[in-house]
Amino acid sequence: MAFSFKTKDSVLVATIEAKRATVEIAADFKQTLLKNIEENSSNVVVNLSNCEFVDSSFLGALVAGLKKATMKNGDLKIVGLQPPVQAMFELTRLYRIFDIFENEEDAIKSF
Repeated sequence: MAFSFKTKDSVLVATIEAKRATVEIAADFKQTLLKNIEENSSNVVVNLSNCEFVDSSFLGALVAGLKKATMKNGDLKIVGLQPPVQAMFELTRLYRIFDIFENEEDAIKSF
């Protein structure tokens, strides 16, 4: 599986296992993420520390997750950006809408 979900301190933690988060996993990830937000927790942390590349379709899935979480009075936060992924967040200006943390623990504590 390219991604996994767990709950830690009532926060949904999504870990992307794939080195490349692209269109191949974006639709499944988005569907699973939105379902988990609806059924489990509106506070979400997405761990991208394994990712070396993200494309626009995957970024779109993250934005959809953020929208769903905020509609349920929650938030979606990002952790573990590698330099190429950080560059993509800066290029698309997504660093302005997502809270970005170095590690899961800090992100979870921020809720």
